[in-house]
Amino acid sequence: MMSNIKLAVEVVSAHNLLPKDEHGSSSAFVELCFDGQKFRTTIKEKDLNPVWNESFYFNVSDPSNLHYLTLDAHVYSNVRATNSRSFLGKVCLTGNSFVLHSDAVVLHYPLEKRGIFSHVRGELGLKVYITDDASIKSSTPLPAVESLSTKDPGLTHAEAPMVHSMTDTVSHKIAERHTFHHLPNPNHQQHQHQNHSSAPAISHHVPKYVADEMKASETQAPKLVRMYSASSSQPVDYALKETSPFLGGGRVFSFAMD
Repeated sequence: MMSNIKLAVEVVSAHNLLPKDEHGSSSAFVELCFDGQKFRTTIKEKDLNPVWNESFYFNVSDPSNLHYLTLDAHVYSNVRATNSRSFLGKVCLTGNSFVLHSDAVVLHYPLEKRGIFSHVRGELGLKVYITDDASIKSSTPLPAVESLSTKDPGLTHAEAPMVHSMTDTVSHKIAERHTFHHLPNPNHQQHQHQNHSSAPAISHHVPKYVADEMKASETQAPKLVRMYSASSSQPVDYALKETSPFLGGGRVFSFAMD
């Protein structure tokens, strides 16, 4: 059975907001996040001191867990030209600060940074209380998919789980990839073994003529070789004669006149 306990949030006004457009102003709106629900105020065009006076009611899924829940109120400036938004500041309230309706008053909270690169100023006026009035209906939450993108290096509390989930998925894939590379591959070793066994043996073949020249042999007697001209039957006046045997592994010839 759903509890009748609800968290009521009245967004009253903001003061001295940081200008975000070229005209030295901002078009502010407030986005509220609590217990998995998200609501948004209207946009106040070109106003650094906007007044909303808008009320929102959140269902409390588990009243016993109320003290551990957090209300996040983020102030943005709407950028119509790019259909985006610029961060102006935030207010975070824990469940320990929630009071009953009879004790609730409007409090002006200084806007806080969302990251070290955020630039904020001003304050946000809120009235927050707990009610069990069964006649009060909870507000209609925003759709899950939103058209506005945030032009700020930080992340909202509601957006953080999605980013953490994506980060965990990427980290898991990276870990799997690293583990895969470090696993032994028996097929690779078998392939190397097959390549090694099937590779042809490489023999250091020495050309035959080199072997013949380097092989020791008996010294042969010098030979006299006579040369004759093809056009004459008379012997020529020179002959080719071997005068020295093997020098440096080869034969050396010289010419000698008869």
